[in-house]
Amino acid sequence: MRHGRKSKSKRFNGFKRHIAADVDSGLILACAMTPANRPEEDAMPALQRDLERQALTVNHLVIDRGYINSPLVDDVLRRRGKIVCKPWKSHNGQLFPKSAFTLNLRDRTIECPNGQVQPFTFGTIVEFDPDVCDHCALRSHCTTAEPGHGRSVAIAENEQLQQRLRKQIQTSAGRAALRERTIIEHKLAHISQRQGTRARYVGVRKNTFDLRRASAIQNLETLHRSEIESRKAA
Repeated sequence: MRHGRKSKSKRFNGFKRHIAADVDSGLILACAMTPANRPEEDAMPALQRDLERQALTVNHLVIDRGYINSPLVDDVLRRRGKIVCKPWKSHNGQLFPKSAFTLNLRDRTIECPNGQVQPFTFGTIVEFDPDVCDHCALRSHCTTAEPGHGRSVAIAENEQLQQRLRKQIQTSAGRAALRERTIIEHKLAHISQRQGTRARYVGVRKNTFDLRRASAIQNLETLHRSEIESRKAA
């Protein structure tokens, strides 16, 4: 059985639906199905193949952060396109979060709240000098590590993009852009109502076909609704 998790407490079994839609028209352009225990980014190659068959190029990508490590994100960035996504959250209980540390991406250094500076490499974990941390007045607010061990901070492989996304959501325009993704949530909800909450078939291939069928019907409904609205506006 394929077990997936939305969180530590919420688990689901079976498969995950993945779709890509045009924000302006509301039409579903690509579909993919993966086992529930696979990360979201595994669906991106199948979604990209659907887009390539239609000769579509993505220059503005609004995605869930589960897809942030996918190859399509790198492709959009190489074309100097725009990525709209929530950044990863820093979880550290009541202690200093990662955001309390100053990252200098140009010099590739990180400075702790008490001024200790360490160099870093993308995709690694920075470990601060334990001798300095042991005598730091802010230690109780920073780490619960035993004496002789300093604070550690993980630096993401795509830390530059994460920093850009954090700045993005601090602006009203950035938060408004994030809300564009609600169209995907609505599409998935409509498909779920049509398909139900249980997979109808065994295997990824047959369930992908079923997702395509449901998405095609959803597109027909979207076109029909758009036609009605156009006639009312005429």
